[in-house]
Amino acid sequence: MELKNSSPFRVSISVIAVLLLAVILRLGAPILVKISIALFFALLISPSVRSTTRNVDRLLQKLFKRYRRRGDRSQSNLANVIGTSLVLVMALLLISLFFFLMYGTLSLLVSRKDDMVSNIVHPVVEFVENAQNQWIPGMYDMLGLENVGEVTAETDRIIEGKEDFQSHRPVEEGSFPVASIIPTAAGLVGSVTGFMINTVIITMLTVFMVNGRRLFAEKLRDMDMEEYARYLKVIRAVENVPRKYLMAKLTTSSLTGLLIGAGLVIMGFQVDEAFIWSITAMVLNFVPFFGSIVAGVMIALYVMSLGGFQLGLIAAIMVTVLNNVVSNVIEPNYFGDVLPIGKVTILLCVIVWGYLWGVVGIFLAVPVTIIIKVLLEQTTGRNALVAAMEV
Repeated sequence: MELKNSSPFRVSISVIAVLLLAVILRLGAPILVKISIALFFALLISPSVRSTTRNVDRLLQKLFKRYRRRGDRSQSNLANVIGTSLVLVMALLLISLFFFLMYGTLSLLVSRKDDMVSNIVHPVVEFVENAQNQWIPGMYDMLGLENVGEVTAETDRIIEGKEDFQSHRPVEEGSFPVASIIPTAAGLVGSVTGFMINTVIITMLTVFMVNGRRLFAEKLRDMDMEEYARYLKVIRAVENVPRKYLMAKLTTSSLTGLLIGAGLVIMGFQVDEAFIWSITAMVLNFVPFFGSIVAGVMIALYVMSLGGFQLGLIAAIMVTVLNNVVSNVIEPNYFGDVLPIGKVTILLCVIVWGYLWGVVGIFLAVPVTIIIKVLLEQTTGRNALVAAMEV
C-alpha cells in the first residue's frame, strides 16, 4: 500500500499512461482524425442546426395546421431531418469552395514557376556567384587563411546546378511511354476515391453527433436533477468554450484575409489573385504561430516572382504588420480572453498534435487541447495541470 501511494510510483504510472495514450493516438490516427474532424464540424454547425430546425418546425406547423402535434413527435423529427440536411448542404458547399480556392492557389503558383525562377532563383544564384568570386576570397585574405580553393570548389558544385536546373530536354516524338502514366493515374484514382470515402464517413459522423447530442440531452433528463445539472454543465462548457474560440478565430482570420486582399489590390494585383491569397491567408491563420508565417512567405514569393525583390519585401512587411495588428490589437480588445490556454501550451500542442496526426493535427491542435483542458477543469477541478495549461 505504501508503494502505491508513494510519489515516484504515481509519477511512473502517469508517465506510462501518457506514453500509452500517445501510442494509441498515433496508431489510431486513421479513425480518431475522422472523429475529431466530425466533432469539430458538429461544434460549429450545432447552433445553426438548432435554429434552422426551429424555423422549419414553425413553417411545418403553419403549413399543416390541420395536423396536431402528438406524442410520436413525427413532425418535429421531420423538422430535424430537414434542418440538419439544409445546414449540411451549405457546409459541404463552403468546404467545396475552400478546396476550389486551394486549387486556385496552387495553380497560380505553378503558372508563375518560370517567373519565380527568373526573379527569385537567378538572383540567389548571382548572389552565390558574387560571394564566391568577391566576398569570400576577400574575407579569407583579410583573415589570412589559405583554403579559398576548397570554398571555391564547393561553391562551383553549387553553381554548376544552375544550367542543369534551367535546361529542359525535349521529348522525342513517339518516345513517350504510355505505360508510365498508368501508376500515376491509378494513384490519382485511389486518392480521389479515398477522399470521397472519408468525406462520406465524416459527414455521417457529423450527422450522428449533431442529432446524438439532442437525444443524449433528452436521456439525461431521466437522471437525478443534481446529476443532470452537473452533466449538463460539463456538456455546455465543452461546447461553448471551443465554439467561442472558433467563432472568434473565424472572424479575426476573415478580417486578416480581407485586409491582405485589399493590400494586394492596392499594390496593383488583380482582384481574383488577391481574393485567392486572402482566402489562403484566412485558412492558414487558423494554425497558431506558423500559419501566418507560411502565408507571408507564400505571398511574398508570389509577389516577388512578378514585381521583383523590393515589391516582395513590401508584401512580406504588409502581411506581418496586418497579422500583428489583428492578433495583438483587435482580437484582445473586441473578443477578450476567448483562448483558455497559454501561448506555451499552444506551441507545444501544435508540435505534438502535428507529430501525431500530421497536417490535420496542426489545424485541430488548439480546439482539441481546449476541449481536454475544459474536461479536466470540469471533472477534476482547478489543479496544477489545468493551471500549467494556461501558461
